[in-house]
Amino acid sequence: MTADAAKLYPRHRDRISGSEDYVVRHFARQNGISPAQVHQLIKRYGSNRARLVAAAKELRTSLRPDVPKAMLAPGRRAGRLSAGVDARNGLETR
Repeated sequence: MTADAAKLYPRHRDRISGSEDYVVRHFARQNGISPAQVHQLIKRYGSNRARLVAAAKELRTSLRPDVPKAMLAPGRRAGRLSAGVDARNGLETR
């Protein structure tokens, strides 16, 4: 009888490990913040991924009050968008 790998090695995808640099860098890139800010958020809110995503979104909007919130979509390109740039191709829309 084979062992179920999911039961032997459960993955905690709902948690962020602050001690793993590659996890912190990936989370920072996904949410448009710096790795140092991720460490600060983990210290303040814990390692719960949903709470950290919400806090990162709030942090991102508080740092850029001149950009409409619709332009600050989550994802890889969130840190690069600005008010005058088309999100599809990065060209200025003015």
